[in-house]
Amino acid sequence: MDFGLSREDKLFLESVKSFAERVIAPRWVEIDEGKWSIEEVAAKLAEVGLIGIPLSSKYGGQDGTFLQAALAAEELAYADPSLATPVYMLLETAWPYMVQLYGREEVKGEVLPEVTAGRAFIGIGSTEPQGGSDVASFQTKAVKEGDVWRLYGEKNMVTGVTTILNLPYGGGVIAITRTGKLEDRHRGITVFLALLKRRGRVSPGFSHRDWEEIGRHGLPTGYLRLEGLPVEEAFMLGELNGGFKIAMEGFNLARTIIGAASIGAARWLMDKALEWIKQRVVFGRPIASYQAVSFKFAELYARLESAKLAVYKAAWVADRHYSGDTAFTLQDVATAGAMAKYLAVSLAVEIALEVMKWFGGASYFKETNVARSLLGVLSYYVGAEGAENILKLIIARNIIGREFV
Repeated sequence: MDFGLSREDKLFLESVKSFAERVIAPRWVEIDEGKWSIEEVAAKLAEVGLIGIPLSSKYGGQDGTFLQAALAAEELAYADPSLATPVYMLLETAWPYMVQLYGREEVKGEVLPEVTAGRAFIGIGSTEPQGGSDVASFQTKAVKEGDVWRLYGEKNMVTGVTTILNLPYGGGVIAITRTGKLEDRHRGITVFLALLKRRGRVSPGFSHRDWEEIGRHGLPTGYLRLEGLPVEEAFMLGELNGGFKIAMEGFNLARTIIGAASIGAARWLMDKALEWIKQRVVFGRPIASYQAVSFKFAELYARLESAKLAVYKAAWVADRHYSGDTAFTLQDVATAGAMAKYLAVSLAVEIALEVMKWFGGASYFKETNVARSLLGVLSYYVGAEGAENILKLIIARNIIGREFV
């Protein structure tokens, strides 16, 4: 067992770190305050091949690995601990990969090169007003009308709709829809790549508005109403009523990269804390000299290293499965991804809160920037890509067995 990176991965990591330090880190607060648009950031990511890392070079990808995607997300999050930049990158890792796996060739050939060039965005249209975790109960409908499917319903937490409309090509969302009866549950779910803007032209049949978020302001999330949005048959992913598995597969991969981004933000917080506790003097001594601080720092550092290993292993498991190693199943990918997100995100939130206590009242001011990172990781702590109890449910079912859980 070797805990070191390969020479190729080391070179990749060095290149990402150099880019992140030079381009993203000096301007991450501008991203969070909306002074540097995510579309411009995406163009920079595309220039150095950081969009669609595991996608085939046939579509402009890097023929890379999920471990490399995790390493990139971690470094981008260290450079932008508000998480807008790494979240853009991780979404364009998981969901375009589902298009590559299950899309038709004419669709892949048209859309994926635009994604990797930073000219299009593919998001996930999942959560509905009645909930997000129970995908099998979704009510958004896809109705066949001649040669076209029309989508009707509401998706109320969709990241990137405004981004799609601002990009040159545009893009769309992987829409989880119901094509069977409600009582069919997961057997009546079909997923489509529903383009909201294609080749620079906005599609009819939808409306949207952005939410005013408490954090991660650089990447918008909003409400999407589907009002008969037309989707060509060719843009169905996989088979009719076979979309539930595809959606779950995408979430499995996204969770691993979310874990990596959370590790990056947590590392940034710990480094800021280390600098602070050494120089902050209380009662004539640096606060690092008090065990209440130093022991807690040691505990969080050890747990961060453990969580990082869990994330790297989850990425490794995904790479083994998708490289054709039959010893690793989709269930293994799901379990590892759930563990990665569960451990990394909750720890990042805990670290952020502890670091804010060490900074004291100064942490409440934007100038210290610590709270920006807390608000970024909170988006994944409270729900996105699976709330904490859903992750526990996945792990429990996969390990103990569905007949018991």
